[in-house]
Amino acid sequence: MTNARDTVYRAVLDRLTHGHYRDGSPLLPQQLSDEFNVSRTPVREALALLEQDGLLLSGKRGFEVRPRSDQEILDIFETRAILESSAAYAAATRATPIDLARLQDLHDRSQATDDPAEIRRVFNHFHDAVRNAAHNRTITALLRTIEAQVKVSAPWTTPGGAREFGPSYAEHAAILDAIRSGDAASARTASLTHSAHDRDTRVSQLIVRMAEDLTAPDSTAAGFLDRQRG
Repeated sequence: MTNARDTVYRAVLDRLTHGHYRDGSPLLPQQLSDEFNVSRTPVREALALLEQDGLLLSGKRGFEVRPRSDQEILDIFETRAILESSAAYAAATRATPIDLARLQDLHDRSQATDDPAEIRRVFNHFHDAVRNAAHNRTITALLRTIEAQVKVSAPWTTPGGAREFGPSYAEHAAILDAIRSGDAASARTASLTHSAHDRDTRVSQLIVRMAEDLTAPDSTAAGFLDRQRG
């Protein structure tokens, strides 16, 4: 049964990973308590868990999105790449016929739509399926936390057209082929290649956003760069 703490945790996590608090506004326990119609205890417990996940920092007024230096952001990407490639390696040795069918279905579905947002959603499910095919709960749990840190620190901006996903289609196909053939070394290499591409794309988008915020007319947006650098 889901308790109040878990409900608040999941709701605030979803907001964090979708940029809801990117304007720098603090997360106030009393405000969230009123919004979710629960006492402040489960709210504080949920926010403490999100701080433990590396997403928030507690302050005098409440909690705020944890700022990251440039090096910290790169460290997060490096850690995620290591874990993702380990999951792909394990999947190549442990994937069941159901795992393989699920991966193939998601790969096919990602190419069957022209909606960029839907493509991104299916891509996320593909990565979840690779992690599940590894049958290693520790890797899956660690990746869940690291992925949330990536989304908060360097959120993805969906491209304007499906054709811009071309490299990702090819990289996913390489990962899938290696897992299907049981070639663990190739699965790891393909995963590392894909992670490097995703890192470079997100970092480029982040730099553009920082430049835009630096020249934005309101001071709140202009403070984004300083918050990211810590």
